[in-house]
Amino acid sequence: MTKLYVLNGPEIGRSFELADNRVYVGRASDNDIQIVDRTVSRKHLRIERRGGRYFITDLGSRNGTFFSGSYIAPGLELEVKEGVPIVIGMSVVCLGKGCIDQIMPFLNSIEMTRQSEEESGIFEVHRDRTNQRKLELVYKVSNTLSENLPLNETLEKTLSHIFQLLGRIDRGAFILVDPETERIADVVSSSYKPGDESPMLYCADVVRKVIEDRRPIVISNVKVVEEDELADTLKILRIESVMCLPLISSSQIMGAMYFDSLGRTYGFSAEDVSLFVDVGQRIAATIENARLSWNSTMISDKVSSAS
Repeated sequence: MTKLYVLNGPEIGRSFELADNRVYVGRASDNDIQIVDRTVSRKHLRIERRGGRYFITDLGSRNGTFFSGSYIAPGLELEVKEGVPIVIGMSVVCLGKGCIDQIMPFLNSIEMTRQSEEESGIFEVHRDRTNQRKLELVYKVSNTLSENLPLNETLEKTLSHIFQLLGRIDRGAFILVDPETERIADVVSSSYKPGDESPMLYCADVVRKVIEDRRPIVISNVKVVEEDELADTLKILRIESVMCLPLISSSQIMGAMYFDSLGRTYGFSAEDVSLFVDVGQRIAATIENARLSWNSTMISDKVSSAS
């Protein structure tokens, strides 16, 4: 029998059997499945099984149901496959075990804001829904990395997701290098400003130092940094804040992940850095796998040509 697994939130680790063809999920005790999470509505979600297929409907919940890359409209019925995560309020659930290995490492890496120790396990809901946006990013990046798209398309979609989360950034880029020579091999970049055709959407000096030192660089306010050559370069380029992290997989440098803000200071927080260190590790692994697959294909083609 198919089960509903709770992957995140106060009920993390619990599972519930879907015993009936129609199951109601919510915070109230009269639901078939009770999720004791104050960000989940009293009557939040309906799950129906018809002919071996599952369908979900948001019941007009306050914080919404996030599924397949967007919030679903209340009352709209959508089919959901087993193993695909569903975000209700700030709890993540899924049908079947298929998504546990895929999404749990992301969820474990995120520093979610909690209330006092007496209320441990209950998430604080910020008015700006910061934590919920983090869950959305986790969901979207997780899906993107599992789609087996061409590498550049994967990185472009990931940049788009990050721009949606960090509204304070103006530019972002993935700078890929040859692990042997550490020379730049490719750049996938984007600007928040439509039609921005700048020749370089990142600070080369920052990226170079991150790749050389294998350490993140985060400057929240360039104006307060004195007698620093790198900060002087950023001031000349009119960059107010910058965050750049190395992409490392199997002890090899794959490149760097770069974001900056041209008009706003304090564009990044400590929580942002913590989140993107983990995201960067997984993106680096994706880059390495793409290169290994490409090298394997090239070798196979050469062998076929030789024979």
